[in-house]
Amino acid sequence: MLNQDAYTRAFEALLPSLSGSERDTRSAQLQRFFSAGLPNRSIETFKYSDFTALAEGAFALALKAPSPSLDAWTLPDCTQQLLINGHAATPTAALDGPISEPAHAGLAALNAAFATPGLQLQLERNVALEQPLHVLNLSVLDTPAKMIHLRHRIRLEAGASATVVLHDIGLGDAERWITQTLEIDLAANARLQLIRIQDESAATSGWFQATARIQRDASIQLLQFDFGGARIRNDLRLLLQGEGAECGLHGLFAPAGGTHVDNHTVIEHQAPHCVSREFFRGLAWDKAHAVFNGRIVVQPGAQKTDSEQRIANLVIGKGAEINAKPELEIHADDVKCAHGATFGQLDTSALFYLRTRGVPEATALSLLTFSFAADALQRISWPSLREFVTRRFLARMGGDLDAGELL
Repeated sequence: MLNQDAYTRAFEALLPSLSGSERDTRSAQLQRFFSAGLPNRSIETFKYSDFTALAEGAFALALKAPSPSLDAWTLPDCTQQLLINGHAATPTAALDGPISEPAHAGLAALNAAFATPGLQLQLERNVALEQPLHVLNLSVLDTPAKMIHLRHRIRLEAGASATVVLHDIGLGDAERWITQTLEIDLAANARLQLIRIQDESAATSGWFQATARIQRDASIQLLQFDFGGARIRNDLRLLLQGEGAECGLHGLFAPAGGTHVDNHTVIEHQAPHCVSREFFRGLAWDKAHAVFNGRIVVQPGAQKTDSEQRIANLVIGKGAEINAKPELEIHADDVKCAHGATFGQLDTSALFYLRTRGVPEATALSLLTFSFAADALQRISWPSLREFVTRRFLARMGGDLDAGELL
């Protein structure tokens, strides 16, 4: 049973900061949330990701918090933007624009009722960001049952280009419930590289939905890395709407312990002569559970589509599990499409070879695991960030490997 009283109290605490029209709009969204509720296993697309455990929680909105030291996450040669507990260090107004179809009506309504503006980036025609934009999105919580809701938007006009890193970091051991939506609009010939690093606390339940609308000859490269969280769901949707548009959707998910991460992706070819590539690597340790569902859709009229999707999975330990399902839906006849998924465990012959060469077992296991994940890590073109993410991955899997020696 959804704890409507707790959500109502949280909404009443938000009211003083809202204008009259905002109150009406958000109140309607709250009622939609009450009607739709949270997703459960009876919904086919959520059969592995049940959020009903959060229904009875008495969640309140997280308050502003002072900034901790950022030295551990500060990268050179970039512009940094800071969000703490859903509040921007330098507040910005929310950009207007289209809202995409939600993966789940209840989650979208919850986000719409409570969300604050997160990253709001708009670049005018032919403007290029000189440096990557590194958005540090921190949840800093020591008291339990708090929630954070954010709405991000990126809009690049014709010929504009940018590299953006959206970096979610969880500090503190308190339970938290975080939802985020990201709307991306790329006009003709725009270029965006977006790297999202999800490194939330082990007490975090999170839902993230990103939708990109990609126009003629524009391109997006979206990299998704999942290292943290207790219960995580990502819904990523790329819409190739203009002729000659291109997209790459790549990632690495690495849950451990008893954690759960679920990636649902859709790449939709809506126009002719578009190209898409999707390559994910998944690892699961101990009793972790991971899900990947990737769907490629080629709409009628999207002739000369060139699409490839591959997902490779590695299970380490008897209690870990990965469910992967690639899907291909084609409604045009002149296309080139391929997809597939592989599952495996560590190569025992390679492990034996390394051991016979004097490599300790723990180091050998780490080397083999890293070599599997390297395909995703090496797709980060920014050297400082690539080293940072590699170090985080190595810390996630344990062992004594040094990122500097591997890169």
